[in-house]
Amino acid sequence: MNEWKRQHPAAIFISFLSNLKQMIVTLIALFIFGQSAQGMSATVYVIIFAVILLFSVGNGFISWWKFHYYLKHDELQIKQGLIFRKNRFIRKDRIQSIDINAKLIQRLFGLVEVRIETAGGGSEPEFRIVALKKEEAAKIKKHLLAKYPDHQKKAVEQQGPLEENEITSTRGAISTTPESANSEIETEFEQNDDLTEQVEPTIEEEDETPDYKWELGAKRLFIAAITSSGVGIAATFIAAIVSQAPQFLPDWLFDQVIGWFVRSSFMLIGGTLVSILVAAWLFTLIGTVLKYGLFTLTKKKDDIHISRGVLEQRQLTLNATRITAVRIVQSPIRQLFNFVSIYVESAGGGTKEEDLSTILTPICKRSEVEGILKEIIPEFSFTPSYEGLPKESLRRYMIKLIVPTLIVAGAVTYFIPYGWIAFVLPVIAAVLGYVQYRSAGISQQEDFLCIKSRVFAKTEVLLPRRRIQDVETSQNVLQKFDDLYTIHVAVLTSMVGKTFSLRHVSGKQVEAGYLWYSYEELLKNQEKTSGIHENS
Repeated sequence: MNEWKRQHPAAIFISFLSNLKQMIVTLIALFIFGQSAQGMSATVYVIIFAVILLFSVGNGFISWWKFHYYLKHDELQIKQGLIFRKNRFIRKDRIQSIDINAKLIQRLFGLVEVRIETAGGGSEPEFRIVALKKEEAAKIKKHLLAKYPDHQKKAVEQQGPLEENEITSTRGAISTTPESANSEIETEFEQNDDLTEQVEPTIEEEDETPDYKWELGAKRLFIAAITSSGVGIAATFIAAIVSQAPQFLPDWLFDQVIGWFVRSSFMLIGGTLVSILVAAWLFTLIGTVLKYGLFTLTKKKDDIHISRGVLEQRQLTLNATRITAVRIVQSPIRQLFNFVSIYVESAGGGTKEEDLSTILTPICKRSEVEGILKEIIPEFSFTPSYEGLPKESLRRYMIKLIVPTLIVAGAVTYFIPYGWIAFVLPVIAAVLGYVQYRSAGISQQEDFLCIKSRVFAKTEVLLPRRRIQDVETSQNVLQKFDDLYTIHVAVLTSMVGKTFSLRHVSGKQVEAGYLWYSYEELLKNQEKTSGIHENS
């Protein structure tokens, strides 16, 4: 069907930059060590840096030269490595999601990166091919997502549950030449090919018209940018940079700056802080626009396609049947305008910057959520009716925040003039604790457990009973006085589980949750339902 192929030669340069990025810490440590060392000339530094750069280039070339992939009928096969040779088989029935990215470096060469998430992939659930032409990447994606006809699917299953696996061989005491080792690998792949030729999947021509399409649009993108919750992080980053500036200023200039601040009014200092916040807001606004620009969500049959990004273009494909939970997040600023973000948890997919989740819509009205979910994942299309927490929970939410802020305010008052102003912190903490209490809730909605909570942003989680891996409760010493518990619910996401918690739930609510999740109770409900149908 195909032959062994290499990546685009640009993979050498991409690998070089990746290795160089990982060596930055080493370079910084070497520079600092060199500053304190005596007798090391500039020539030595140049030689060391040149050796590191040559090593990075050589490593990139070897990685490209010894990397081959082969797209077969029901799997993608890879062999790579010079000294430690690794052969990998990625079966299409083990693939959870396929992500096509085009970072800035790939776009310079007109290339893309293919990222494949797999189930049962051991220590390497994620696999990447970093430099492919767009047409080749689309071909791989289309082939690996193609479905088997029923009669061919049975033939594949008869081969056994052959999961994605890896075979690593090392040159050592066994007397094998590279040629003989490669011939063994080829023989092994050919034997596997004989099995798969009988059950070649049929790839139907896809209709370009999706079943459903949702676009973010320029107006919503701007609203998402100006209401982003990343302003605090950006402000902290800018403040950290500003705090390091004195190290690079001459002593005379540093003394003048400090003297100017000492002589300045509170209004001027406040203006400086506002300037930092405005800069952080602009930084966050630009980042959000670049990240979520050109955002498009489409659905065709069971496949969900998400495309986004201006500089780094990303295309992600998820299977709707593998979604394990839905998260609806509403920051305080967005709550004022009734906007939310929708995330999904799935067995495969997700990114680190999104807490191993996948964002379904960056921003939409809360009233639009049910309609969007009805088109994408119909089983999640409902609006829960939550039961609030008992009144005993209120003081638990408030005390946990008030006590630490009281200690901080007392210390600030003792050591700093006008420190008594810090006693506004316990008041803010009390208000936040009350808001957290009022926002919390729990609901058993037929086959769904729904929990609602807040730290700063309000989060609703919709959890199908059939996707829940584990339900457990914990109780600390203080909770025992009021018969309160913390409930923890785990679902599968990527290769690790994710746990959602709700604090200070009453004993009755915990008991109701266990009854709802109980297998025996489920059987009783099914028997009652079947009895009603028989009588009717």
